[in-house]
Amino acid sequence: MITTDRFLLVLVFLFTLLHNSAHALVILQYHHIADDTPFSTSTKPEVFAAHLEHLAQSGFNIVSLSEHFSQQNEGDASANALEVAITFDDAYRSIFTEAFPLLRARGWPFTIFVATDLVGRPGGRYLAWDELKAMKAAGAEIANHSTGHQHWARKPVNKSLQAWSDEFLQDTLRAQETLETHLDFAPKHYALPYGEYHPLLVNQLQAANFLVFGQHSGAVSRPAPLVIPRFPMGGPYADLGSFKTKVLTRAFPGVPALHNPILTGLETKPMINATALGLLNARGLNCFGPNGAITPESKHSGILIQANAPLPAGRARYNCTQMSDQPGRFYWHSFFWMKQHSDNTWYVEP
Repeated sequence: MITTDRFLLVLVFLFTLLHNSAHALVILQYHHIADDTPFSTSTKPEVFAAHLEHLAQSGFNIVSLSEHFSQQNEGDASANALEVAITFDDAYRSIFTEAFPLLRARGWPFTIFVATDLVGRPGGRYLAWDELKAMKAAGAEIANHSTGHQHWARKPVNKSLQAWSDEFLQDTLRAQETLETHLDFAPKHYALPYGEYHPLLVNQLQAANFLVFGQHSGAVSRPAPLVIPRFPMGGPYADLGSFKTKVLTRAFPGVPALHNPILTGLETKPMINATALGLLNARGLNCFGPNGAITPESKHSGILIQANAPLPAGRARYNCTQMSDQPGRFYWHSFFWMKQHSDNTWYVEP
């Protein structure tokens, strides 16, 4: 069911729109570049190499996050621009052994989002500071992913909103200080652990001048939303065929500035008004949820999207696409959800 409060809250967020020039930056998100690590977060080295080769052969401009976002207010870019940024989360060592040699050979920039307490842990699973320094010297950006990869978006019941948000901000600033101590400089970019967020925490980051990156798919609008999408490239999402489609995607003509993803126990089938995407009609709009295709419904209030079955506890997405005015290039946007159990307790990681 959807509560009145939830529907009104969704509408508040949806009608705070960012109208963009249809310029497209696509950000790719990788974790492990390996074939012996967890499937859902792994990209085989040969598949990663094929991704890079396709980008090179197709004439994509590979940009750093800092380069792109420092220029986003310098006027509208061409809708035909093909820009891609490459990012890695969690500082796994295979980034250094498998991905870095290929990226260095092409002279391409990339970003590694680092949970600072994990760097140099015994066992060789994570990068060491000297390896991060070597990649930074070769043009990589090393950015913030919290201190310990915590589930910050899940407010403890025994803490006030103020205490919780203050604790989150202090953790962010400690991680930033650690990065700057070891590396001299780190851009104020923050990748949300697990892609999870609460609007209050996003506003905290924005007030501290951080750009915030999620794990929900879609091209980046100009100006960017407060939680910037990235296409996950692990497991089944690494397929080269779908990769070729994703790197050509564009942002919908309008996107929500900020979307509230948190669903309490009674909220099982959240509703989205797709007019938030700047759509005039539902023709050619395709949306999918955890249970398969969602049929958009045109109502007097707009184009409504709602899952055809209750969402299970956990993370979920509504992915929506529509062919743009450029053949072969789809508009793509993903609405991210964090569904609590029916008793309002949080799901555990698999």
